[in-house]
Amino acid sequence: MRIYLISFVLLFSVTIATAQNIDSFFVTKGEKPALCNDEVFLRRAYLSVTGRLPSKEKAAEFLNSSDTNKRTKLIDTLLESDEYLTYFGNLWGDMLRIKSEFPSNLWPNGVQAYNRWVHEKLASNTPYNQLVSELLLSKGSNFRTPAVNFYRAFPRKTPENIYGNIQLLFLGNRKPTDNGNVFFTQIRYKSTKEWKEEIVYIDYHMKTPLNQVNIDGISLPLTENDDWRTVYVNWLTSPKNQRFVGVMANRLWYWILGQGLVNEPDDWNAQNLPSKPALLDYLTKKFIASGYDMKALVREILTSYAFQCANSGVGTFKANRLNAEVIVDAIADITGISDQYSSRVPEPFSYFPNGTHSVELGDATVSSTTLELFGRASRDVSLERQHVKSLNSRQLLFLMNSSELETKIRKSPVLNDLIKNQPTLNDICKAVTLTVLSRYPTEKEMQLFNSYSNQNKLTTKQLCYDLVWMELNSSEFLYNH
Repeated sequence: MRIYLISFVLLFSVTIATAQNIDSFFVTKGEKPALCNDEVFLRRAYLSVTGRLPSKEKAAEFLNSSDTNKRTKLIDTLLESDEYLTYFGNLWGDMLRIKSEFPSNLWPNGVQAYNRWVHEKLASNTPYNQLVSELLLSKGSNFRTPAVNFYRAFPRKTPENIYGNIQLLFLGNRKPTDNGNVFFTQIRYKSTKEWKEEIVYIDYHMKTPLNQVNIDGISLPLTENDDWRTVYVNWLTSPKNQRFVGVMANRLWYWILGQGLVNEPDDWNAQNLPSKPALLDYLTKKFIASGYDMKALVREILTSYAFQCANSGVGTFKANRLNAEVIVDAIADITGISDQYSSRVPEPFSYFPNGTHSVELGDATVSSTTLELFGRASRDVSLERQHVKSLNSRQLLFLMNSSELETKIRKSPVLNDLIKNQPTLNDICKAVTLTVLSRYPTEKEMQLFNSYSNQNKLTTKQLCYDLVWMELNSSEFLYNH
């Protein structure tokens, strides 16, 4: 571990005195890269920040606005929205493996408490180092101290397994070779008379033959009657530990832009170096200087050329297939008909109300055939690659031939209202495209739509349904680009 940590320390020593912001790394010979148009930015911003499409009203308002500062204003609005908290809370839930049944076995009460804790931390914009400290130093009831579910979520509650997961999550280290697991040997578990409640506590009287543990060349002392986790967490979250900060900065970059500067973002090693080490150094130092403010770093990334660049070859935004939850929720928003969700886990069984979006479920045990089809994260592991984003034939067949999707389109209250409120076929074409793709149709698309109408002599409803179906089957819909 020490060898490749040293390699990253060397990378972090790169001098970037001229860098004032992220844009400094994307200006070549004084020339700024071209920005994407408003239509691309609008959809990209909504999907990256909220995992949702804008309503056609919100889309039209933004696209028709002549305000030169409208992009920054939109970013600020999205970052203050409940949808941002829900979406990023879902990403954190994937990291932390929040799941009621095997392998985590948190059970619905624990899942509910854990998700609420994550939501509250994001809502209060708790500094990243503080959030991690609270998580790793938690103890008590898994129902009454929600962060304790972190220690409950291991099928094998051994110090080695716990330490390995912490190294993976917060240092991007998949194969720790030191003996840092000693810091977690005091953890104990005991059940109560309440169903599925468990107490996590520290055995302060445990003795160890060691009086110090070496981590990355640093000797950390162990003292009897102390919580040894505190020693490790203080080292982990120290501003001197740039690896800890860099891993999260890179993960935020990955969540927003579709690829990390270190990619995969949870596999930091000497053979997987940053694509832009100076930029990663800048983000790391900026993150520390801000007081570990995650929202501030997200905002800076969103307002940068890297995010708003028209040419992905110049910037770093990578077109990527939408997460399963985003696809399913987009179809629900477009049609006004969501999937029905319920939990098969007892004590208590959970039934979710109509209109629930999949990103709001907070429990990987609660699912649907469509979510599974599009590769929803299993939450069995903490790896980012658990999001399966490949596009396969089964998914394409669902979009083209599914009776379930056809029923949603034909019974859609949203589309039926849209038809009633649009006086002409051209208006319907504009409204549908604005709803599904968050942009106005091109002149050529309008011509093709009218040509299709003239050739097939269909009713207005059928034309509308066919247009929706066609756009849902487009790469433009399935990808954040």
